[in-house]
Amino acid sequence: MKAADGATLRLVRKALGGRRLLCMGLEGTAHTLGVGVASSEGEILANIRDEYVPAEGGIHPREAAQHHSNAVKQAITSAISEAGIKISEVNLVAFSQGPGLAKPPKALA
Repeated sequence: MKAADGATLRLVRKALGGRRLLCMGLEGTAHTLGVGVASSEGEILANIRDEYVPAEGGIHPREAAQHHSNAVKQAITSAISEAGIKISEVNLVAFSQGPGLAKPPKALA
């Protein structure tokens, strides 16, 4: 992924009243639920992971989705805390759509 150039970042900061842009990313297409926070300067402020580990065999999609649904609120809370921000400071939310588990955004909702 190409980083935004300086002129673009200045325009974004101006539009945000001088504040930096913060993006929260949610990933849940397989056995690991991930929640991260990154800044417009390219800083990774948080990177929280919570792994679904089945009792036996491989990934069970329905059980993994249920795990992600149960764990996402705490993962988001932990990411916000680790980043040292308030949820109101997040400007963008990005999420994975696949491949992997069917309808991961629903599991992360």
